[in-house]
Formats: sequence, structure tokens, C-alpha cells
Amino acid sequence: MTHPNLLSLDRHFTAAPGFAFALWSHPSLVSAWWGPEGHHLTTCEIDFRPGGNWRFDMTRDGESHRIHGTYHQIVPQERLMFSYRFPEFGVQSIVSLRFTAEGQGTRMQFLQTGFPNEEHLTGHKGGWTSTLAILEDLLLRLNGIGSVYPTLPPARFSGVAEDLAEARRRHDAATTAAPGP
Repeated sequence: MTHPNLLSLDRHFTAAPGFAFALWSHPSLVSAWWGPEGHHLTTCEIDFRPGGNWRFDMTRDGESHRIHGTYHQIVPQERLMFSYRFPEFGVQSIVSLRFTAEGQGTRMQFLQTGFPNEEHLTGHKGGWTSTLAILEDLLLRLNGIGSVYPTLPPARFSGVAEDLAEARRRHDAATTAAPGP
């Protein structure tokens, strides 16, 4: 049985913890994947430091949804915690992410608490499940594996996606390089 005030998701990504963590840290990176299917960010402001604020405007079919919060804990490559406020639906919650190396990728444990009722929990579960699937799909495409959405037309990489792919190549090169004398 799930608790009506607690959303827990567990995902494995084909990226090192540092890379998976970095995807949450900068507007150009977050804009490449954030939002349930059919949504996109028209505003993505991030002050990525403890006490810093973030604000996103998600749009779908001309309808805007604003969410915002404050970063409470940032431990690079390991942990991220922030408040999550969705005033339109009266949601004031806390999101906590833990990144752990697992195999050749990262296990990301997602926890969101503070839902006013089970209806909001269910809605957010659907939204986050879709959002994290889009993030996973982006990582698969960046690794040249393909897409988890085989019915979608072939992806056209934007400048942001190309930047992500180059960042991944640099990260992989740095982690496999032999230490100097």
C-alpha cells in the first residue's frame, strides 16, 4: 500500500552519477527534458545553490502551469533536495533525489512528499513517470542506443542536445583517462 502523501520512484539511467546529477543543474540542460509528454518549458530559471530558487513555466497547448521552489541541499553527484510548489493545484512539497553508481549507470531514487490528497499524488506520479521517461529517452539517444518511443519520428537534436552529447563525451573521456605521473 502506498501512502497518500508520499511518491517514490526508482529509475536506472545510462549515465554516470555526475552526469545524471548535472542534468538537474542548469536551465539549458533541464529544458531539454523537463515536463510530462506534450509539455515544454517556456521559462526555466535556476539559481543552483542551497537557498537558491528555481522557477519553471510549463506549457501545453497554450496553457501555462507555473511551478517553483528553493534548493535546500545540493551534494554534487549524490543528492539533491528542493521545495516544489505548484500553486495552481495547492501542492507544496519536498523533492529529494539520490544518485548512486550502479553498473555502468546511475540508480536515481526519487521521493516527493507533501501532497494534500491522493488525487494530487496520482497526478504527480503520472507527470513524473512521463518526465523521467523523457529524461531516460534523452540519455539513451545520447548514448546512441535509440529511443524507448519507437513510434515517434526520429529525434532531431537541438543545440542543447548536442551540448549534452559533447558533455557526455568529455565526461567519459575524463573518467577513462589514466592518472598522470
